[in-house]
Amino acid sequence: MNRSPSRASSDWSRAAVSADEAVAPITSGMNVFLHGGAATPTPLVEALARRRDLEGVTLYHLHTMGPAPFVAPEHEGRFRSVSLFTGQPVRSAVQEGRADFIPVFLSDVPGLFTSGRIRLDAALLQLTPPDAHGLCSLGVSVDAARAAADHAGIVIAELNARMPRTHGNCVVPFERVRACVATDRSLHEHVPEPETDVVARIGELVAGLVEDRSTLQMGIGAIPDAVLARLKGKQDLGIHTEMFSDRVVDLVEAGAITNRYKAVHPGRSVTSFVIGTRRLFDFVDDNPLVEFHPCDRTNDTAMIRRNDRVVAINSALQVDLTGQVCADSIGHKIFSGIGGQMDFIHGAALSKGGRPVIALPSTAANGTLSRIVPELTAGAGVVTTRGHVHWIVTEYGAVNLFGKTLRERGEALITIAHPDFRADLERAFRGLRHYAPIG
Repeated sequence: MNRSPSRASSDWSRAAVSADEAVAPITSGMNVFLHGGAATPTPLVEALARRRDLEGVTLYHLHTMGPAPFVAPEHEGRFRSVSLFTGQPVRSAVQEGRADFIPVFLSDVPGLFTSGRIRLDAALLQLTPPDAHGLCSLGVSVDAARAAADHAGIVIAELNARMPRTHGNCVVPFERVRACVATDRSLHEHVPEPETDVVARIGELVAGLVEDRSTLQMGIGAIPDAVLARLKGKQDLGIHTEMFSDRVVDLVEAGAITNRYKAVHPGRSVTSFVIGTRRLFDFVDDNPLVEFHPCDRTNDTAMIRRNDRVVAINSALQVDLTGQVCADSIGHKIFSGIGGQMDFIHGAALSKGGRPVIALPSTAANGTLSRIVPELTAGAGVVTTRGHVHWIVTEYGAVNLFGKTLRERGEALITIAHPDFRADLERAFRGLRHYAPIG
């Protein structure tokens, strides 16, 4: 499908075919990249799953949204999902052994493709239609899709009229596209979770750690939203993150985010992808003050540390009394992935005035389990090591473990555990370390 850029913007719609025809170049044994997040190319994913003639196709992806028919039990042997960050659509398949997971820092994912360590035969992407210059945009999800678009043997694209055209390192020449399908559909949206009293308190405590002129990194979910909701009175905040959602728009409109004092891309919010509602997608559409870059740039600790006062806000499933943080699994069951947590925890620690933060509710399972534990559950993954950990925040307080002994860490963490579990934690702590009673 060779074409000149000057003609691409006018004839692209005539080049579009059905989704079933678009995925025809995929053959058995191929390694295929799937665009993720809100950019998951659902029509292509569903068309691929309809192919009954394929065997041994491996699908590499980060967190996807929408249906994931390729992990259905009846497709075992035909498709093999390999998550670089496990999302809800494939979580049960990973736990049941019908799909795989690669533990990897988000900053290292593009290098797997650019180095050829993982050979990509094809990439299924969701792009904007080409502009007058014959250029498409990766839209709301650049992350590892930049590397896939550049290094996959063939590119098959959903060209969605509703995909925002974003700024930064996002361009894919239309001539790079082997086959395409034209759509005009809503992107997958994530609606913010309602705020509970526990989440509200954690939001207040973390917001108290954010100074004026801080540069923020945050994930998605109720706790990051609660923190952002309490920052409207701050001045000259910046954004350098792997992702953001709707609450950042609120802070821009309130004048709290200006990016004025950032060293890296001053005046612009920098991200790798966004997940949220149509309001967020409209905000980033053709917005030159928001730049999207691959995650090996946004998550590069050498880049992160150049900004002063980086506050990295991340979550956890468990924290043990030495400060080890499990954020990717519940025991042996993979829940998510390493993602960018360690990239930003370490990057923030290297930043002048930086504050790396792990924030989590003190309990799980409706209050029946403590998230602060004497030791991590067997099989749990250590995402942030006790050598990297700094601030831990629950609804009962905020403690900084950096520079503290094992005894001091245990004592501090017990003070922010739920009161119902503190006595048991103290007994376990004394047994583990042979320490005298606290106090």
